[in-house]
Amino acid sequence: MSNYVLYTDAAADIPAHYFDEYEIRTIPMDYLLNGRSITFYTESKDRNRICEELYKAQKEDADVHTSQITIFHYLESWEKELKEGKDILYLCFSSGLSSTYNNALVAAGQLEEKYPDRKIVVVDTLSGTTGQGIIVVLAAKDMAAGASLEETKAHMEQIIPYMCHRFMVGDLGYLRKGGRVSATAAAVGTLLSIKPLLIIDEVGKLQVVAKVRGEKAALRSIVQSCKKQLGAPGTPKIFFISHSCHYEEAEALKKQILEECGEDTIVECVPQSPIIGVHTGPRFFAVCGFGLNRKES
Repeated sequence: MSNYVLYTDAAADIPAHYFDEYEIRTIPMDYLLNGRSITFYTESKDRNRICEELYKAQKEDADVHTSQITIFHYLESWEKELKEGKDILYLCFSSGLSSTYNNALVAAGQLEEKYPDRKIVVVDTLSGTTGQGIIVVLAAKDMAAGASLEETKAHMEQIIPYMCHRFMVGDLGYLRKGGRVSATAAAVGTLLSIKPLLIIDEVGKLQVVAKVRGEKAALRSIVQSCKKQLGAPGTPKIFFISHSCHYEEAEALKKQILEECGEDTIVECVPQSPIIGVHTGPRFFAVCGFGLNRKES
């Protein structure tokens, strides 16, 4: 049995069966839907319904906001593990998109003072949604195979630079409201059915990297980039697709990736969590997987 536990947070999108197969713990995140506070756990058995409720509400112009994980949330979750003699490895939502990482470091420092014989390791995944999810799943596999905390941490830090996020939103106005893109970049998406393609770059921030006319062309471009960037050293052929509850279209996208990248590629689909969905809106598709080093690509 491992002497550490693996944590992530509700910004990670992970297919449900991995929670049955591995020991993955999560820190929940809160969001507001028309003034109602909702706590979201990414492993929730009711995940699909919760996500569908959010995206339906967004189409009806609901008022939605997210909030950061507070230091108290970390203290509350982690102290019980430390009391049981466990160390903690936490794979965190990108520091380029949230102050979550900084709050986690503060909480870890406070707890390590109180429990000097225990260790809390916070890793900035520089990722979100299913990119963060894949990293968590691979860490869980390392842990299940008997890797130490230090070995798992080192492996994750080795592969994080190769985790590529490729995604399309129907309306950049949602990202603009959350301060994730500029007003100028958001305005582009309203012109001539142009769909901006976005990535999360090497420092964990959003970047618009291309502008494609029409949604079909945008999704085709994402699939082609998956094939083009395959082959990062020491990384598996795996892609997770997150989407705003467009199940049939996500499956069609999965089929295209398998045709382009080979049947030996692992491709799985999962509805995107409300924590990210609040900022991306009700028309969203992301494909995350390993490819060229983010800085190079």
